Amino acid sequence: MSCLDGITSYGETGPFTHEIQAAGMLKFWVPAVPADCKVPVVHLANGTTGTCGHYQGALQRLASHGFLAACYDDPQTGAGNFGLTAFEAAFEMFPELADRKLGSTGHSQGGQAALISLQLAEQKFGDTAIYAGLAMEPSSGYGVQPEGQTWQEAYAKIHSPVFMFSGNAGHGYVSAALSGMDEGDGIVGVRWVQEAYDALGDDVEAYHWTAVNAAHVPPPVAQEQRISIPWFRWKLLGDKAACEFFKAMPRPSQWLIHAEQNAASCD
Repeated sequence: MSCLDGITSYGETGPFTHEIQAAGMLKFWVPAVPADCKVPVVHLANGTTGTCGHYQGALQRLASHGFLAACYDDPQTGAGNFGLTAFEAAFEMFPELADRKLGSTGHSQGGQAALISLQLAEQKFGDTAIYAGLAMEPSSGYGVQPEGQTWQEAYAKIHSPVFMFSGNAGHGYVSAALSGMDEGDGIVGVRWVQEAYDALGDDVEAYHWTAVNAAHVPPPVAQEQRISIPWFRWKLLGDKAACEFFKAMPRPSQWLIHAEQNAASCD
């Protein structure tokens, strides 16, 4: 049993209040959950020249659902090391709260960072933790790159489930998607996101959807809010109802499935 069981408001604000605690450039959105409650840690990497403040709504949504949300405030996040720093700091600062259930998310250059952080965390913590990744409109290869490896090499090492989404500028996207055109979000095209998907190993559970009417700037915080809770509850908490909610989300007005591999059932 988990202290987060029974929370089913997947598409809405959750039941918990939170406070923000900072350690240098690293900020935590700390949920006010019951005593002795261990919760997942989710780090969000901001996009190029962005700040954590641009993703405030997404971080607050995570905390409201009982996740210990983190964001390292830096304009260049692509190397992915800030996510690993956040996980290590969470275990040190919140030993009674932070569970070994780690979510990694991010946008644009931070979308690359989300996947690199996921790979670095798997390498660091091994089978002592559970992991899941969520990349928003990742611009793989842009900005600061990982140390000692290419982004392709890092993505190929990932073992955990990955969800990524591309966006679009809201101009007749459905017909464009059906015809194979690449309208994109105004900066990162669908094919660019597909390159990230294709770099994952063949055995990884992976999803590439497109968020309808999602631009690149401003960041797709509303889409992140809608998808992050069911995704991370499914993959980090084993929530069957969250899985069912997630699988029911694709519809022409909100989400379109671009590619999937090794999709898991909700059983």
